[in-house]
This record gives sequence, structure tokens and C-alpha cells, in this order.
Amino acid sequence: MCSASKPQNGVDEMLSKKKKAFAALVTIGIFLIFFQMLFFDRPLLKIYGQVKPSETLDPNSPYYGNIYQDRYGQPVRNASIYTNETYYTDWKQHFPEIILSMEKYKLQNPTHNPKAFTKSTSTVSLENSKANFKVGDTLVAHIQAKDGFNQDKTFGGDYFRARLICRSPNGTVTDGIACKIEDHLNGSYTLRVPLLMAGTFTLEVKLVIPVEGIDWFMNFTSIHNNKGLIYTATLQTKEEVQCNIDLNTYDGYEDKLMCDYGNPRDGEPWFCLLPPSGKCSPITYLVCRESHRQSFPKVSDGIVQIEGSGRQITVSTETFNFDATKMHAPFVYLHQGYWMKTLNSKLVTFREDFRKCLENTSVYMFGDSTMRQFFQELARIFNLAISGPDSTHVWQQPKIAQSKDTSSNISFYYRGHGPPFRNPGPPSSRPYITDSIDNIKVESGRQVYVIFTIGLHPLFYEPSLYIRRLSVIKKTIIRHHKLFPNTIFVVKGMNVVEWNEEWLILRYEVLLRDAFKNMPNVFYLKLWDMTVVAPLYQRSSSAASVTFARPYV
Repeated sequence: MCSASKPQNGVDEMLSKKKKAFAALVTIGIFLIFFQMLFFDRPLLKIYGQVKPSETLDPNSPYYGNIYQDRYGQPVRNASIYTNETYYTDWKQHFPEIILSMEKYKLQNPTHNPKAFTKSTSTVSLENSKANFKVGDTLVAHIQAKDGFNQDKTFGGDYFRARLICRSPNGTVTDGIACKIEDHLNGSYTLRVPLLMAGTFTLEVKLVIPVEGIDWFMNFTSIHNNKGLIYTATLQTKEEVQCNIDLNTYDGYEDKLMCDYGNPRDGEPWFCLLPPSGKCSPITYLVCRESHRQSFPKVSDGIVQIEGSGRQITVSTETFNFDATKMHAPFVYLHQGYWMKTLNSKLVTFREDFRKCLENTSVYMFGDSTMRQFFQELARIFNLAISGPDSTHVWQQPKIAQSKDTSSNISFYYRGHGPPFRNPGPPSSRPYITDSIDNIKVESGRQVYVIFTIGLHPLFYEPSLYIRRLSVIKKTIIRHHKLFPNTIFVVKGMNVVEWNEEWLILRYEVLLRDAFKNMPNVFYLKLWDMTVVAPLYQRSSSAASVTFARPYV
């Protein structure tokens, strides 16, 4: 039976209005991560007309601040042969353990024998198998990776994921916390999780992908490799050409003439092949076809539970208070259907308190479908009126949501992000985050929040290109803060999904978090631990039914 007691580690604290508003945005954003869309419509539509310049200057227009949108899709240089080698950096420095494991793997299994890959016969066992634990204890378990011969592995790098959860009688996850796993680089791993709630829980440990599969994904997303993402642009001349962020690294394209359609303000690359007419004509529409999943080899048995997973853990209530910060607890945990921050268990009124906190604010949201749904949910909760161009097929079209009365004076703006962006649409529907930030208007006496994310659409590219994108965004934030130091930026982190490619998302989670750490007035919304407890696309379990409280930030 799940816990019915209130967590005992709350620290009641008063927050300023600005911090409350920020926390409000964070919580509502958390709600949206469980409603992302995996597939999108991709029909070709008619070419959209140009936006009047006056609309980009009107705060009540969905195009407010999009003053560069008419430049997108315009060639910035004549046809030539380009090389982007200068864009690449050493992303592997962020993952030293993986690199060490790769070296051992290639020495011990040079033929890449699948039988020697890590399998679900790997085991998890408790360090202390006592029958009863108490709130405030730390559960410790050991994972031993085993191969297809049922032999212990002698090197690390496997990606295991673990959670301690409690389900209601109908199967919904009502309580849970993510487990921390330490890789000892010798085939053994240590799992730790603080016990913050009383009740009977299930320890679930999954092998997401073995180190051998990670090696394949690293090679698949290396520089000189086809990414399985084919973008086709329709030009003003009605010609269709292939485009991408770095075509000259694809086999057969090294010596092709290309047209440069990159962002002239920050140098973000985007190229198209020179059309038969020999003219670099403006792009009017762009679509993407994905073929990478058909080419994935069988590098694992899928996401599987290992032996020993599913063990029941009973936790009894203890009377003493404990300091979760000394227990290496994750950012949040799930308690009786509510998300609680580890350092504070106080609940607040969900809507009215948030509305007061957000009065006289402008909130800008830049990013993919997760951010679009964040925008839509905010509008629904606060009963805001949404306006903007039709987004039935081009869902990343700019939108604005405003309060229906003048007393609240709340405005939310949504923008997509620049290419690569896998959904169809005209170039104006793909504004670069750097341009969107540079054109934020900060009015006197009005608080501004900027929430952005990027990662899923460039997922299958060489990660150095992603690092470069994050670097120019970081420079833009620094530039903005020199003029408007009180603007608060929130970086929405990546989240767990039930895909074999999940490790690629984890890799971007690490790169994204590292890129913006230790920046003043920039906060990182870490969703990874939350979605370990309730992974994306498990809509039949906890995802669609959990009620969320506000985690304090």
C-alpha cells in the first residue's frame, strides 16, 4: 500500500513575488512534458504571405518581435563548395566514463559479437536485505552486468535506469523517486535512493541500452555519416532541392555546389544543393523525411527489466527529521500524486496564486512541441485568449495568449526554433532562438521571463553542432542581460522517453545542462528525474492522471 503520510523534510520558506512567478511557470511547464507529440502531419501547404512590418512592433500581435522573419529562407551567399569542419568540437569531454568503457569494449570484443553484449540477465541485488526500512534510510543495491553467455561483464558504460515506485490498485504510479546509479567501469554499478516516504514500494531497474549500442549511436551521429534526416526545400523558382545543416559531410556531397541559407546574424549553418537553374533562390517551404529508424541495427533487446527488478521494499515511518541534501536526493519526487521538491514539501493553491504572481508579466516561450504545449496549457489554465496564424499543419506558427481583462495584464508568446526542425512550414515559422531573444521588448515595470528548449529536432546530428547552437544562445543571453539584467531565463531540460534512442536524449540533457550552469538569472528545469519516475508515452499509467503540486525552486 502506498504512503499516506506527509513527507517530514519540509522547510517552510517565504518567496518573493518574482520567485513565486518563476516557480509557477516551472510547475505548469512540468505538466506539459507528458503530452508531447511523436508524429506530426507533413502535407505541403500554400506559401504563406509576408507579415507586415508593423505587426512585428505591436505587442498585441503574435509576430511581435519577429523583425528578422522576412530574412529567413533568403540566400546569404552565392553558390560555392563549403566546409563546416570548424564547427566541430570535442563533445566527448563531457562523458569520460563512456569513452573509457568504449576503449575496453573494443579491445575485448573486436568482432562486435552480439552474444557478448549486455543482456537482461544482468542482476540487481540489495546491499542490505533487511525486511524493513525506515524513512530517512538510503536504499543501496548493486547491479552486475552480464552478457549473452551469462558471464559477468568487466567494463562499464551500459545505460541502466531505475526508480522506486508505488502504484494504486488501478496501476497508476502515485508515489515514486528516481534512483542514482554509479558506474564503476568494471561491469558493476551501485544504485542508491533516499527513502523519503513510508509505504510498500517496487524497485524497478531497466537496461535501456548496452554500451555496445551506445557505441553504434555514437558512430551513427559522427561527422561523416548520413543522419537519416532528409530535408526538401521548395524554392521560389518552384524547384525542389535537398537541404541540411551540413550536407558536405554526407557521402557523395563533398564536392557539390551549395547555396548558403544560414543565419547571417550568428552564422548558424543551413545549406541547400544548387538547383538545376543554377540560381540560389529564396526558400518558400521546407519538409523533412525521417529514415533513420529503418536503418537501426539490432543493438539491444529493447528496454528490458533485469533479473531482480520488481522486488518489494517496505518503508516504515520514522519520527526524526532528516536533511535530504545530504542523501543525494533527486530534484523532485512523487508523493500521493503530487510532485514535491526535495527541500520543500509545501503545497500552494494551484491557479489563483499563480495568476497573482504572473500579473503584469510577459512570458516568451521558444522551442519545440513541448514548449508549444506549455504555451497552450498556460492559456487554458489562466483562461487567456490565443491568437495567431492557423497552425493546423504548421504547428510552430507564432502565437500570443493574453488575458481577456486588463486587470491581469498577462501576455505569453510562443515561437519555434531554427532549423533543423522536422516539422513542415515556411522559413518564417523557424525563427532562431538567438534572434527571438535579441528582439524581446522589456517595458519599464514589467517582469519578463524567457523559457526555451532545444534538443529533440537536432538529436541525430553530430553533437558538436548542438554545442555550437547552445553557445550562440548563451552569448545572446549574456548580451541581453547587459541591457536588461532582471530578465529571468529558464532552460527546460530534456526528458526520458521509452525509446532505444533514449541515450541520445540523455547525452543532450548533459550538454544542455552544462552549457548554462552558473549563469546569473538563468535557471535549469531538470525534468530527467521526474520522467524517470513517469516516462514519456506511458499515458496509460501515471502520465495522464497525476495531479502536480509546485516544486519550489
